[in-house]
Amino acid sequence: MTTRNTYLVSLLIFALLFANLPAIAAEDYCSDPESWEEWEELIEKYPNDSDIQVLHALRIGLCLKIERGDLTVEQGTDIFEKARKAILEKKKAENKIRARVRL
Repeated sequence: MTTRNTYLVSLLIFALLFANLPAIAAEDYCSDPESWEEWEELIEKYPNDSDIQVLHALRIGLCLKIERGDLTVEQGTDIFEKARKAILEKKKAENKIRARVRL
């Protein structure tokens, strides 16, 4: 798979996997075994995608802070969502640059 295709696949995964987080922000994904399984599958499938690794690590840390009572579920979700959006914007910008270079 080409680098461009890898980025597009990653972008699609992020968009599909997390598109509805704001609508269900109060849901506690930290306690959801299925969502942890999805993350494990993602990091196994894309072990060299640093953006997926960053979000996975952030999720682990945020869930720990939620469990300890340092953050509410809503605060953790908000922090995660901001990071996810920043990564999506970065990937979009990278794809635009790649497209210009090929012209």
